[in-house]
Amino acid sequence: MPEARNLSARPANATQPWLRSPWPNVWLFVIPLLVLVVGLLFTRALDGDRVWTDFLYQIEGGHWKLRHAWITSRVLHEYGQRFSIAWGVGLLALTLWAAFGGALHKYRRGLVCLCIAVLASLLLVSLSKHMIPLACPWDLQRYGGDVVGHAYGLYPGEVSGCFPAGHAAGGYCLVALYFFARVYALRKQFLWLLPAVIVGLTYGLTQELRGAHFLSHDIASAALCWFVSYGVFRSGFPPSTQNKQTA
Repeated sequence: MPEARNLSARPANATQPWLRSPWPNVWLFVIPLLVLVVGLLFTRALDGDRVWTDFLYQIEGGHWKLRHAWITSRVLHEYGQRFSIAWGVGLLALTLWAAFGGALHKYRRGLVCLCIAVLASLLLVSLSKHMIPLACPWDLQRYGGDVVGHAYGLYPGEVSGCFPAGHAAGGYCLVALYFFARVYALRKQFLWLLPAVIVGLTYGLTQELRGAHFLSHDIASAALCWFVSYGVFRSGFPPSTQNKQTA
């Protein structure tokens, strides 16, 4: 009875949702790219960086009052870094456990991509910070520093570690969780963006309140983390591979 066989047959990806591919989804690249362009136009062409930083500087009394404050410097910055290291080690341990069997074995490829995306994002941000000599707000004379010049000028040998935002990247790199959720067709996938949004914005605002970064630095950091995660999961779960697995 061919009809019976057809009724009982189910595609592989119906019983194994982790074999589904989120590709091609051009909007995952195009829309974030447009958001990045608009964000940089606002912060740079429309002087949004200066307006926002002036506002923060003035509400703190014309100096970076929160630069060494306990809540911003110790809790949200120092302890925040330790928290990022802790969950990073946890993610690596989870990935190794999945690689060698167990209940998470079916997610091993996605977890590997997750680790690569997170590490690659943080590494690229770190390298960029030490290669691009853009000033932090606290470096500039306008905000109590010693450097005379424009926020977007290059000052080799005078400043470093300012662009893009490294601490915020510790939160924004978690956008990789969203791509992980898409690959395995998990429910309420957009909720997997919340860790990146909450932690990234918290870390980013903390550093802006301390005078460590302009708004554009955080926008660049978030964009870099997004596109790295997109590229890693796009490479780890290409359409051709998915088609072969579900055929």
